[in-house]
Amino acid sequence: MQSRIAISLPALLLLMIQLGGISVLAEPAGLPKAAGGEGVKAMALQRWDPDTFHADYTAIVETLSASHGGEQTAVLLNAAELYLSHMLLFEASSILEEVTPEAPELRERHAQLRDAARLLQGMAIEDSSASALMAQDRPDAAFWRSLQGIASADFALLEASILDGFTGLGMQSRAVLRTMLPVFVEAAIEMGHRVHADAGLRLMAELPDLATAPVTLYLRAKAEERRGNESTALEGYFKAAEGWDQYAVRARLAIADMSMRNGGRGALLAAKSVLSEGAEAWRGGRYELEVLKRLARVSEAVDDDVGALLTLGRLLSRFPNEAEAAVARGSARRLLAEFYEQGSMRAYPIAGWMDAHLELLSFYRSEPAFAAHTEAFADYLLQLGATDLAMQEYRRALRLIRETGEPEAAQVKQQVFRLNLKIAEAQLRAGLAADARITLDVMSPGMGAAAKEAHAALRGRVLAEVGDHPALIAVTVKRPTPDHLRAVGRALMEKARWDQASDVLQQFWAEFPEAFNIDDATALLIASRRADDPETRARVVRSFPSLTPSQPLIELAQSLDAPREPVLPLKEGEAMQRLENLRKAFESINKTTSNP
Repeated sequence: MQSRIAISLPALLLLMIQLGGISVLAEPAGLPKAAGGEGVKAMALQRWDPDTFHADYTAIVETLSASHGGEQTAVLLNAAELYLSHMLLFEASSILEEVTPEAPELRERHAQLRDAARLLQGMAIEDSSASALMAQDRPDAAFWRSLQGIASADFALLEASILDGFTGLGMQSRAVLRTMLPVFVEAAIEMGHRVHADAGLRLMAELPDLATAPVTLYLRAKAEERRGNESTALEGYFKAAEGWDQYAVRARLAIADMSMRNGGRGALLAAKSVLSEGAEAWRGGRYELEVLKRLARVSEAVDDDVGALLTLGRLLSRFPNEAEAAVARGSARRLLAEFYEQGSMRAYPIAGWMDAHLELLSFYRSEPAFAAHTEAFADYLLQLGATDLAMQEYRRALRLIRETGEPEAAQVKQQVFRLNLKIAEAQLRAGLAADARITLDVMSPGMGAAAKEAHAALRGRVLAEVGDHPALIAVTVKRPTPDHLRAVGRALMEKARWDQASDVLQQFWAEFPEAFNIDDATALLIASRRADDPETRARVVRSFPSLTPSQPLIELAQSLDAPREPVLPLKEGEAMQRLENLRKAFESINKTTSNP
């Protein structure tokens, strides 16, 4: 190891001279000038002067216009090499894709340029053993082997090449050297080559454009983290995270990772803040995906379920085809279920829940379960008496079902029926009984006895509210509710069908004694008296003390149970007096029950 270090440290001095703009490598013997049209066998990026790009490019264009055949191909390869020397990788690759040399020496140079372009873009070459870039007689072969080891994650190749690779790095053009120096420094940090990492960091600190750049701050922090100096490392990562390039993004990711390992709430909140503020700093690619993954995890860790859901929603919309999308979708579904369950238990202020619901809608409206979550939200609104908002959300749930479900599917039909029934319920509670009647009349019929029963029961309540007593009486309900029986009983009394009214109210009393109140007892007392049913009338009178504490009302009811004297033709005056007394008694009952 010591011999390698001794060799590579002079190489770092060489890097400093190169970065200063002074070339220490003579042009390889036998190679033509850069703008020439002759073919060359070896690729040498350093031959191009970093300050004369425009002149070199102009010379190439002029030479290209006067060349033909193989000479033209050689000039195009020179153009590709010029682009590579300035790290214009897309332009170089475009030329190389269009050129197919015929001469053997041009094919060899084309292959070197092609391999170099891939490696400088961070992509491994398929058969590195056959690449002339890595031939033993090439002075900078270790540099290219190091890039191959990094791109292919071949640790053994990188370990064998990285130290000599620093020497090969000094043989490249200034643009390549400046771009690849951080890559080599990071590799040295990861592999524990502390001397080379520190020397590289010192070199980067001497360069004006790199000294305070996020890349240098990030790598210095990473070196400190590897050495266990977490406080210093975290401080460095925070400084690097203020930037906008990929190393600033990586610094944010490093802060998140350190915070999650720490687990403290303060550390997690700091990481959340850094990730949130920089979420828009880098769009696309692996780094944005990793930021979103960590932001979702950190948000959930600090109990910000809405923040986690919104972040997961962004991840799913931005990266729907990545492998992480399946994991994110599973997490989102779990958090959605928990969020709406907690909301139904009044864990959130209604305004906050509404705002969050509308934000989540934009990301999750296509989720099959989101219609059910919307329905649960509407149920909660209805419980609070927010009937207009409840109707709005029930209708939104209907739209979501129609967008995501199969219209003819049995489950979808059941959902649609249930939601329409709830809309009618909300309309009834809002005082829109006429609208509720229309909703019930036009909605699709329910499937099964239970659905038909629910529809009939609600329709009975609506008809009672609108005062359509004939239609109400005609409604058939197999398992009537207290409200339905009460409404039908009153409707029958309105039609003077006393026997039937008495029967219905007695059924109500027998089946739902806990719901049978003083008003219901008074109605049954009147109906039974008019139906000439003394037994029922007596039983109702006996029940009054258990229904009301009002002694005058009890006595009045008892007076109505007194035997009626026969009305004889000769006692018409007495008969009229009794009718007048009965009228007054009814008025008294009404006043007493309305003002207990």
